[in-house]
Amino acid sequence: MARVWNFLVFDDDREILELLVEELEEPGFLGEDVIKCTTVDNFLDARRYVETGNFDLVILDLQDEGADLNNKGDDDRLSGERVLDYLKDKQFIPVVFNTGYAEKIMHLQSHFVKVVRKGAAGELSRVVRETFETKLPELIRYIQDEQRKYLWGHVEEHWGSADELKEEGEVAYLLARRLSNSLSASSIRKFFNPEYVGGSKVHPVEYYIWPALNFRVSLGDLYSANESGTIYLVINPACDLEQGKADVVLLVKCSRIEEFSEFESIRNAISEQQVVGSGKRKELTGLIGDNRKIAGGQPDRYKYLPGTSFLPHLVADFQFLSQIPMEDFLKGECFTKIATLDTPFAEGVQAKFARYYGRFGMPDLNFETIAGDIILAMQNVRA
Repeated sequence: MARVWNFLVFDDDREILELLVEELEEPGFLGEDVIKCTTVDNFLDARRYVETGNFDLVILDLQDEGADLNNKGDDDRLSGERVLDYLKDKQFIPVVFNTGYAEKIMHLQSHFVKVVRKGAAGELSRVVRETFETKLPELIRYIQDEQRKYLWGHVEEHWGSADELKEEGEVAYLLARRLSNSLSASSIRKFFNPEYVGGSKVHPVEYYIWPALNFRVSLGDLYSANESGTIYLVINPACDLEQGKADVVLLVKCSRIEEFSEFESIRNAISEQQVVGSGKRKELTGLIGDNRKIAGGQPDRYKYLPGTSFLPHLVADFQFLSQIPMEDFLKGECFTKIATLDTPFAEGVQAKFARYYGRFGMPDLNFETIAGDIILAMQNVRA
């Protein structure tokens, strides 16, 4: 089903605005979807629209010559920069700067703010399409729709009387839980792939919360040592950290996968232009599948943490365990938090750690001898 996407386009030149609208509203620009443009040619209107309008993408020129010439205050930013700041204060919408002064604002460029040089053939179209390929505009609309459907379609329909939700904050709490459920891993997989029907396979980024949500220490936090760059995993039980019972932070060293023989043997084979045999592949699969089989080794000793754009492929080694007083750790001078393992992966790592250190080193009985004695005793009874 074709969707309608609403764009706000700001440029102080009306002729350029008309050309932009003609380009963006061309049928087929976003496949079957349709683009509708709202245009503004001055700073004040642009500010008003970003404060109150509901748009899926904003395209900004950097300058409004009239407003910028009359801007005699302490704020020396150009109009487009000020519109972006107004927008950030009010709502989240991806932004594309289309300007002849791209070099002045390259520092603003990010995943959500793109900079295009005005007049560069095809560049604006390419960047707009790439923004929609990220599915960010679609995700924003999905969250808004989930909120709308729940409040109008469920709360309004099933709770006809306000007396049924008497406690302060009950509706807000239920909405928050509903949104949380709507953004669960399985729901998001369904959002990105409507044909998804369930399964146990996950994408590596589902392992992590990135950037980490808060400054307190939590089970599953991944920290980088500021001096060495070594990455460590916090393994304290979650309840101890949440209740303030942890006097020390327990850190498990995480090594890059390149440091393991399973990786090294394949890298050497490839460098020597050899075929990577099934044996080497099986060894690497065992390492990342948490079933490392080496002489005298324990599979529970290692836990693979998948690599992403913000983390290398890592293997946590439970034999390398460090303890740092909580007071010293919280000073933040030696470690920088990178990310946090999400639920249930953090709890899974903690359970594996507990199994590894909970093993009892008991000598085995001579089971064959005992079985022989039992059989002999039964034979003697029968005789």
